[in-house]
Amino acid sequence: MGLVIIAVGAAWRLAVATEHTPACSPPGGAQAATRSGPFEVSLLAQQAATWPETGLGLLYSRASDARICLSRAADYYVAVHARNPTGARALNLGDILLTPGFNVSRQQLRTLIGHEARHRAQWAVLTVIAGPLAFPVAYGIDDFFFPGARNHFERLAGLKAGGYAHVGTGPVLGPAQLAALGTLAAIIAAALLAARHRRASARSPGGADPPGAGTDRSMTGGLTRDE
Repeated sequence: MGLVIIAVGAAWRLAVATEHTPACSPPGGAQAATRSGPFEVSLLAQQAATWPETGLGLLYSRASDARICLSRAADYYVAVHARNPTGARALNLGDILLTPGFNVSRQQLRTLIGHEARHRAQWAVLTVIAGPLAFPVAYGIDDFFFPGARNHFERLAGLKAGGYAHVGTGPVLGPAQLAALGTLAAIIAAALLAARHRRASARSPGGADPPGAGTDRSMTGGLTRDE
């Protein structure tokens, strides 16, 4: 099923790549491109690594009737007025940004574009390391214990650029987090006990004669021969 989803995303991304996508026209006019050239190696590598995820984001945006445009500032797709499934103000999905709209100043928009472009780089790196679902899984786990501005991915992308207020760096250990840690500890303990039991069973294979069994048979056989 996972391979089918990846294949659908990759195919849809290829289909969109062959179509003309209008440039985004945010409030204050179009932003100037921040990349060094049309064929920047780093940019192309990020787009290639996040190809299936971007296709899924484009497909979701098309299904939700969002307006899709291409940002000249960072060369990624933007789905305006998209219904974000996570309820976030903006959601990065590989090489596409799902947003309810840009009601910010030109300067704020410029910094936000850079922030979301750094998320694309994070998507690309983790996809290469552990697959297409690595970034959302890692982000979700991190955000569970380090929510909001405490999230390490958001901090690496720039809190101020993303519109976050710095509120601390430590983890949040509420009832949900403590319950999750307790469950994880129980799973690890059960796994260790099961591994110990398997090693003990391997050292004492089933069906082996108990200690002294051979001696008893020899003695019995000897008595029989004497008789």
